[in-house]
Amino acid sequence: MSLNGLTVAITASRRALELAHLITNFGGIPYISPTVGIESNMDKSKETEDFIKKIIEDKLDYVIFMTGPGVYSLMSAAKKVQMESNVSEALKQTIVVARSLKPKIALGKYGIKTDIVPDENTADGIAKILKSRGIQGKKIGVLWHGSYFPVFRNEMSAAGAKIFECSTYTYSFDLNENGAKILEEMGFKFVYPDQGKVIKLIEAINKGDIHVITFTSPPSARDLFNIAETHKMKEPLLLSLNNKVIVVAIGPSTKKALEENKVQVDVMPQIYKMGPMVKELVNYISQSNNISKRIRKS
Repeated sequence: MSLNGLTVAITASRRALELAHLITNFGGIPYISPTVGIESNMDKSKETEDFIKKIIEDKLDYVIFMTGPGVYSLMSAAKKVQMESNVSEALKQTIVVARSLKPKIALGKYGIKTDIVPDENTADGIAKILKSRGIQGKKIGVLWHGSYFPVFRNEMSAAGAKIFECSTYTYSFDLNENGAKILEEMGFKFVYPDQGKVIKLIEAINKGDIHVITFTSPPSARDLFNIAETHKMKEPLLLSLNNKVIVVAIGPSTKKALEENKVQVDVMPQIYKMGPMVKELVNYISQSNNISKRIRKS
C-alpha cells in the first residue's frame, strides 16, 4: 500500500520536514506550506511570573500542561527568575495533567512526573476526567497552548473549580525569533510560514494540483481559512476541499476546527500522531472507491 504518487499538502510548521519524510516514504509527494507559526509571549513576562508564583505559593490541586513548547518556555522563565527548582518541587505536591505524550515527555526532561494523560488528548478529554473526580472548591492551573479555550474555563468554573490560566506563546502567522528559539531548543526542525506560499497553496488546491491536505493543529486549519477569506478565496477553497481533496485531521480538536469551517474530514487516526495519521491515510487511499470519489488526479 502506498500514496500512489499523490501530492500531499502539509500545513504544519514544526515537524513539517518529518511529516514530509513520512509522506515520501509512503510514495507521496509532499507540498510544504505552513499556515501557522508561534510567537513567544516572554516579553510580556508578568503573566508568566504570576503563574509561576501561583504554582509555588498557592498549593494548586491540579496543574494542566497543554503543550510541550509551553512546558519548555515556562521552565525557562522560571530559571531566569531562579525559581526552576521551586516549580519542580511544587509540582511534586500537586496532580500534574498532560494533555498528551508531548507535554508529558517535556515535563519528564525536568524530572516532573505526570499523573494524568487523557485517552482523548483534548481539553474536553481533560474536563471529563477532572469532573469525574469532583472539582468543587479545587484550584486548577492551566498552561495553555497558543490560544485560550474559554469553554473549558467556563465548564470548570461551573463545576465549582477556581481556574488560573497562562499562555507563554500565541499562535501567529509569523514565527518570530523567540518562537523559533523555543522550537530549536526543543529539538524541532521547522519551516517558516509564508503568506505568499499559502495563497499559492490555495490556488493549487483550486486547480486540482493538490490531492490530499493534512492538518496537525486547529490553528493550522483556522489560519488557512482566515487567509483565504482575506483574499476572497474562501468559497472556492471550501468547494475544492469538499469535492476534490482528501482532508486529513490528526485528532478531534483539529477535526472540529475544520468542521466549524464547513469542511468534511475524510481521515482521522485513532492514535493522534503523525505516523498513524499517514498510515490511516494510506489505508483510506488503498480503497479504490475513495480515490475515484475524492480525487481527480491530473
